[in-house]
Amino acid sequence: MRWLALDLGKKRVGVAICDSRESLATALPPFPWGALLETVAAMINEYGVEGIVVGVPSTARGDSLGETRAREAVARLAELGLPVEREDERGTTAAAKALLRAAGVPRKRWRERVDSLAAQLILESFLERRRRAGIPAT
Repeated sequence: MRWLALDLGKKRVGVAICDSRESLATALPPFPWGALLETVAAMINEYGVEGIVVGVPSTARGDSLGETRAREAVARLAELGLPVEREDERGTTAAAKALLRAAGVPRKRWRERVDSLAAQLILESFLERRRRAGIPAT
């Protein structure tokens, strides 16, 4: 099953996609938050996406701005008629920055890459959770 993962930033949405065997996640260029539905709908058609994974931050109270943004996005994305799954995104931005630092990417280039790299990490986590649960790629 081909999944599209989203990391919902304040201004940009990081995006990653996996292959149909659910074995490889690849970061794609981010897009502006305001174009969420239109861009995701276009990606569904272009890549044959069958499900969407949304990175959701989690706090004890459950009322952070990121959680509110994610809840709204999940509700809007459900209108596209595909399964929409939630995946804990805590730590993915920090991990993405660490990977960029380790790869020697100049800081001035991080902004254009960090959101989609975080989406790739979210997708990898989601796919690994499915594998551990014994859910076969369909």
